[in-house]
Amino acid sequence: MASAATTATRAASGIFVLVAVLTLAGCEGVFGESPPHAAPQFPQAEGADGLVELSWGPVTDADSYVILWSDGVTSGNQINDITETEYTHTGLTNFRSYNYRIVAETKGGRGPESVPVNATPGPVPGAVEWVAVTRQATAHTVHFATATAATSYRVYFAASESALAGRRPLALFDVADGSPHVLDPVSISSTVYYRVIAMNDTRIGTGGPVAVSPTHFVSTFDLEEAGAALGDPNDDDCLDTPTGLGSRVSAACQGGFVPRVLADIGLGDLIAAGRTTGDSRFADFTGDKFDDLFSNTLSPAADPASIALMHANQGTGVFQTSAPVSALGIGGFGGTLLAADFDNDGDLDLFAPNDHTQGDGARNWLLRNNGGGAFTDIAAAAGVDANPAGADYVPRGGQAVDFNEDGFIDLLFGSRLLINDGDGTFSDGSAAAGIPVRADQGLKLIDVDLDGDLDLLHHDGTVTRLYRNTAGAFDAGTIVSEDAVPSSGHGLNACDVNSDGFEDVLIANNVTATGTGVPKQLINVAGTLMPSAVQREVATGTNDLVAFNDLIACGDVDGNGMMEFLSRWGTTYRLLLTNSTLSTPIRIRVLGAGGERNQQGRIVRITPQGMPNRIMTRVIESGSGLRSQNQYDLIVGAPWPGEYDISVRFASGVVSTTADPGDDLTIFSDGRVQSGLQ
Repeated sequence: MASAATTATRAASGIFVLVAVLTLAGCEGVFGESPPHAAPQFPQAEGADGLVELSWGPVTDADSYVILWSDGVTSGNQINDITETEYTHTGLTNFRSYNYRIVAETKGGRGPESVPVNATPGPVPGAVEWVAVTRQATAHTVHFATATAATSYRVYFAASESALAGRRPLALFDVADGSPHVLDPVSISSTVYYRVIAMNDTRIGTGGPVAVSPTHFVSTFDLEEAGAALGDPNDDDCLDTPTGLGSRVSAACQGGFVPRVLADIGLGDLIAAGRTTGDSRFADFTGDKFDDLFSNTLSPAADPASIALMHANQGTGVFQTSAPVSALGIGGFGGTLLAADFDNDGDLDLFAPNDHTQGDGARNWLLRNNGGGAFTDIAAAAGVDANPAGADYVPRGGQAVDFNEDGFIDLLFGSRLLINDGDGTFSDGSAAAGIPVRADQGLKLIDVDLDGDLDLLHHDGTVTRLYRNTAGAFDAGTIVSEDAVPSSGHGLNACDVNSDGFEDVLIANNVTATGTGVPKQLINVAGTLMPSAVQREVATGTNDLVAFNDLIACGDVDGNGMMEFLSRWGTTYRLLLTNSTLSTPIRIRVLGAGGERNQQGRIVRITPQGMPNRIMTRVIESGSGLRSQNQYDLIVGAPWPGEYDISVRFASGVVSTTADPGDDLTIFSDGRVQSGLQ
């Protein structure tokens, strides 16, 4: 083993002390230092163009590492004195296989070798930009973007987002030649997370978003009928309907509704005998930062028992009927109510359109808010009190939006786009914008292709069309949904239910012969709307086909950052509750300078800095679709990594900021930006 050298020295006490210095040749070094006892664990080798990227787990007490390598041409090669646990081996020949073993080293020598790994340098495929999933009764279809230099794709799937992390996720995968890729069998109620990573031979790409299947559980809530609106009148951060209180346990929203005793909260006259409620609109008309409720009717204009009502929130979710609004006697077959600050004076006004073709004397009302919820009708002076003759101009669906982005909120309804002139009047901009003259049963402006402008989604009751926007004008339109079996439905809405940045669509749909059906879902696959099955069974096992479905609203009802659809079905409301979560959505609240929720109709753009061609354009909700209202706050899917640029077009100009995926922020009209939802 080792030789021993001894040196005798005499101590002052006269006692000889023997000092032995032991040198271990090949086993132990000075002072007994040993070589590592373990090999580096989990070595990995990833080939790239002209190089191999190596990594391995650390070895306790290692001073450095040695890489032993060969390439089939030469052997016995080594790279010494590596102090990190990763190394990029450069200057290599593409398409030649390189083999590696990693050894830890101390002054006492080298430890055991790692298991061998190998890699072949060559082209690395680019990242898959987007992934979207549609579902069928027994399958999921995974759609994804083509990646540069890809020869195949790995379609990873798992039960959670976290299981798909890393360059090579520790999850099951299918190999696909291209998009789309079908996984079968998969239950319609199964939630599956997907990530597609491109391959070039054995070389794996990097990046790529996690996508989730658009899976919902259908829950039924027996609520009094009053449109389809979502708001927060009791200010507890859980969404309510006019007749249902958002259920919660402790601080968590539960994703459901508890029926309200309307008489106990001052809403008894909302459903009084003889009154037929049409649309309902949550908005802070009184300026106290609590949602009030305005509702119109579906009855002849001359019926004194069925008139529009405003219920002023007393600050606790208890309401009081506004006598001055009742005294206006607003009646008729109402369209979609639109609440927005049309005159930019800081308080919310209301546009209440009505069907003129009934011969009952109905007209449109534009209620200017004089402050505190006291209104003056200025419809005639503004030029919006009358509709052109004919069924195509009957106001049903509608939306208030700053379409030309001049800081003033415009009106879209009844085959017309009325441009706010900023002086209390409106001009007809329909022809210039290419607005289709076609009767609707729901319409919505969405940025379907993320090109930075708003496209028009139009549902005539039977056929749904998409009109794409180019430089402020719509094209001739394309049919995106039509049934071979005669069917119809009153209602349409759009929101990003799978949080991939693209807004998806739900359309009311009923078989004409039976008057019953299930809403149709269209998933936005990178700008193309594609059908995706909706679960047909409710929790009790009864079949959805026994009920008529119509009005649809969107909101994050369970507070988990994912949007849900709420639909009126028969005499109940049914919630398509999203059974998934993602860590990436950005939540945005847009407020006035004093913290008021009065920015309805403002345009917000969210753009990933690494993908500047993907401009997500959103509108602060004023009421939209058909007699429906989505939640006020924006929830924007942010699947791409890195920072996002955010801009809001307020009345006084643009406020810009940035956010990361998963952030919450509040943007004020005076330019302030605060973290969290204020």
